[in-house]
Amino acid sequence: MVKVSICIPAFNNELSVGRLLESIEKQDFKDYEVIITDDSDGDGIRKLAEGKDYVKYYKNPRRLGAAANWNGAISKASGEYIKIMHHDDWFTDEGSLREFVGMLEEHPEACFGFSGSRQEEEGKSYDRCIAQEDAALIAEDYRNLYLGNTIGAPSAVIVRGNSLKNAESLSEGKQERSGNVGIIYDEKLTWLVDMEYYMNLLKHTPHFVYTEKPLVSIGVGDDQLTEACRGNMDLNVFEYGYIYRKYHLESGEKYRRKLLTILGDAGKSGEEAAAYGFTKREYQGEMRRKFLSKVKWKLTHFR
Repeated sequence: MVKVSICIPAFNNELSVGRLLESIEKQDFKDYEVIITDDSDGDGIRKLAEGKDYVKYYKNPRRLGAAANWNGAISKASGEYIKIMHHDDWFTDEGSLREFVGMLEEHPEACFGFSGSRQEEEGKSYDRCIAQEDAALIAEDYRNLYLGNTIGAPSAVIVRGNSLKNAESLSEGKQERSGNVGIIYDEKLTWLVDMEYYMNLLKHTPHFVYTEKPLVSIGVGDDQLTEACRGNMDLNVFEYGYIYRKYHLESGEKYRRKLLTILGDAGKSGEEAAAYGFTKREYQGEMRRKFLSKVKWKLTHFR
């Protein structure tokens, strides 16, 4: 068994995949395999993989979509640790993978580890990492991730492969997987799929480890799926509502407040809010608060 399976769910973008493979080849930790599951239209990714004996390449017979392609790559992994790398991200330096592995080796109680990241936008670069108080909130109760994904992108995470093998899957229906059966991304989700995945892991094994170091670089652009989802209010309502019900968050006032705010931001009706258990009075109060906040902003900025 190799120590690490680096899983690359690819979709076109040969230049970025090439950059990622170059960063993998430079790693000073060499006990790894690379799994590429390819959702692309052409054969550019296949050509990149040719001649690289450390790469196991799989062309999907039909396009799976983002989350299903991530699951497809993980299902083919044989490593002790699973390291998703999205095709537009890369390892920041040659010691990155060694440090990821070191986190889990030094903390056998942790189901996953994560790092800070270097955000690479056109013309600028900056580092980001979780705040200590946010890490403490997650350690206190994994459900606090519902208030915001402070862990970051899947490329900044390394998962212990057996974390969920013997645990109950929270995904609806049965998904037949080989290899790391329990570690699945919920394919009903698009925008919050990584956040829900971390919640799923921590529900069963509530221990993690992290470093503030930017071990990965994240390519940021307007053409990314994340950017396309950010302003889609209907999608936000569906996905936050879906997770709210899936994890039975109605008992927590701060989780109720989060969903109520999202419903209000999307301008949903009282009937739609009632479907999540909010009273007419609660929702009217939220809409009134938003109205007064807008009035206050205008009075402040347009004197």
